[in-house]
Amino acid sequence: MKYFITVFFIFYQCFATESTLLKIDQNLSLALQGSNQHPFLDFTMETINLASLPFEGITLLQTLNLVTSTEKEALITTIPLTGILVGVLKYSVDRKRPERTYHPRLWNTRITPSFPSGHAAVSSGFATVLSLIYPGYSPYAVFYALLSGYSQIYTGNHFITDVLSGWLIGFTVGNIAYQSTVP
Repeated sequence: MKYFITVFFIFYQCFATESTLLKIDQNLSLALQGSNQHPFLDFTMETINLASLPFEGITLLQTLNLVTSTEKEALITTIPLTGILVGVLKYSVDRKRPERTYHPRLWNTRITPSFPSGHAAVSSGFATVLSLIYPGYSPYAVFYALLSGYSQIYTGNHFITDVLSGWLIGFTVGNIAYQSTVP
């Protein structure tokens, strides 16, 4: 846990405050945003962006019937704990969202602060616990978390470091939830 806190504050110091690294983060994030010139890719990324949380909810409900009670506890606690931690951090850091050059075709809100990415955190935490329960499906879970996070950058919702921090938070919370509940 102490490593998580150390890494998080390094991210915060480097990227959530004004610095040269912040400029690099902004420029790279802008370069990875969609350009509205590839309709199929744009639609796919927006769909992933909007559908990730409902997908996780449906997958969670399906999985609960297949796992032990301790695994169920790890799955059920990971998502709300991750959400609470991200919510506290978002409003503590209060980082503005990126300037968006991408123009979404689907509904897209940008109400909350940017750092860290809640979508990336929840998908990473969920993927971490699923990977620990079902190691054979780990590549699919990791791919899903990576795709979910990248869709946030592509649609201009987050900077790269928002997503990286979200993945780190989700991975950490997922591991802690699993290790503390599954013998």
